[in-house]
Amino acid sequence: MRHGRPSHGLAASSPRLGVLATHPIQYQVPLYQELHRNAVVDLEVAFLSDQGARPYLDPGFGVTVAWDIDMLGGYRWTLLESESPRAKAGWLFALSSWLRRQDIVVLHGHATPEMLLATAACRTLNVPYLLRGDSHPQPTATGWRRVARHALASFTVTGAAGALPIGQLNAAFYDRYGRIPQFWAPYSVDNQRFHDMSDAARCRRAERLTSLGLDPQRPTVIFSGKLTPRKRPLDAVRAIERCDGELSLLVIGDGSLREEMRQCEARLPVRCLGFVNQADLPSWYAIGDVLVLPSEGEPWGLVVNEGMACGLVPVVSDAVGCAPDLVDGIGEIVPVGNIDQLARALVRASRDARSHREIIRRRLERYTIAETARGYEQAALALHR
Repeated sequence: MRHGRPSHGLAASSPRLGVLATHPIQYQVPLYQELHRNAVVDLEVAFLSDQGARPYLDPGFGVTVAWDIDMLGGYRWTLLESESPRAKAGWLFALSSWLRRQDIVVLHGHATPEMLLATAACRTLNVPYLLRGDSHPQPTATGWRRVARHALASFTVTGAAGALPIGQLNAAFYDRYGRIPQFWAPYSVDNQRFHDMSDAARCRRAERLTSLGLDPQRPTVIFSGKLTPRKRPLDAVRAIERCDGELSLLVIGDGSLREEMRQCEARLPVRCLGFVNQADLPSWYAIGDVLVLPSEGEPWGLVVNEGMACGLVPVVSDAVGCAPDLVDGIGEIVPVGNIDQLARALVRASRDARSHREIIRRRLERYTIAETARGYEQAALALHR
């Protein structure tokens, strides 16, 4: 078992809040650091794996990913790793010991055996738990899988002391299974970092586009994510083709569809950068005007938060979970797979891009790391009392 324990001064009455997560995730680390700095709760994060804190092969990107931000610094953490079935008994003992040290626990989802075991252990040990996940009220599974997932969701939600919904659709999921307390804790990114870094890089927009062989006078659409069929990046390429030279497309990411997309570069104003790490990402967003996410199944879509923090107008499919929260009334929402509507939406969004930046900034005021941390703290304090 490994630990990271930064020094901290906490009031004796601070609730001990444990967060059980699958592994360190780049989007969640700023939240843990914020909770530690605030010192409202005595935070300890337990990871089931250190994947993410070390280089690993990401099957979606198809490349080895080594994040260039500190994934384990600035908060207290421990590793509860179970690498083999023979080690499962020892893992259960370590998990139970960790749970007993907490007043309240946050469980990330209910889709893995480890999280279901943690749910059962919380009930057995009488440790109240909060749910954190991205499930929607309308399941996508069919047949026996749908029945099984319904039973697991019902078991998990009805036994919870509360939930930390990431947005409107996720809140509706908890309402479907039980009337448990909900504490607003939206999905968020470090808006200030993305804004400041993109703002500083915007002066190089023309230079960077020219170096890529793209016209700096033409509005630029950005796709950022894994180049996989579920993300439907080829829809963005086909939409650009139907825009008759009005727009350019910059593709940030890697995956199984990259070669097919690169074949379009010779005949279309499309350029594929490949995988871009966190530190450089805002400066590439800075050369864009519109962010597109045409996915066919996206529980939230944190790249939309990133793009909006950099001033981009979002255009997403109606299967993107953040659409009713972030995009509605700001950008464009189109049916999945409708290329003609996507092309028209991209053109409309590009014409309003610069005038929308203040509106986008105001929308994001409710979707900040500070707002998310406040939800965690309010939940812990309410349950501790």
